[in-house]
Amino acid sequence: MTQLHYRLITLAILLGYGLHSYAEAPLPSSVLKDNAETFEIACPDNPQQTTIDMNDCMGTKRDAVESVEAKYVSMARQRISAKQDNQTLDAFEAENKAWDVLIETASHATDVDWREGTIRGVKATDREIALIELRIHNQWQNWLRYEDSTPPVLPEPLFHNAE
Repeated sequence: MTQLHYRLITLAILLGYGLHSYAEAPLPSSVLKDNAETFEIACPDNPQQTTIDMNDCMGTKRDAVESVEAKYVSMARQRISAKQDNQTLDAFEAENKAWDVLIETASHATDVDWREGTIRGVKATDREIALIELRIHNQWQNWLRYEDSTPPVLPEPLFHNAE
């Protein structure tokens, strides 16, 4: 193959990967116990035998975590909006932008660190997933639960990464 073919193949993969990340993913399966919801982050029916399989699996896992993130962030936004406190809502939105920058920057740093290997996409996405899970739990802790005995707005989000 010519160098042009390699570039076109790389472009096609990147475009496909980009489109994949915008797909609406349903919430992953979960178990509710003791006011904690444990989400199963998995990619069934994926043999994970090749780098392409592994990248696809990590994309599926990221989509699942992002669907949980959307649920929790949306509920926090609704709770803050119900108070009609624009200053707090603005601070919440600024926090979300900061999380977005942190996750993107950290994922990119991991990608750069592993730039010589075919596993770099898996490593970068794995870090992205871990930070999204941290974000969800942190925002639940700060925006969706109460300091007294009042039950939280949503159950505590926990994650089980199935390999």
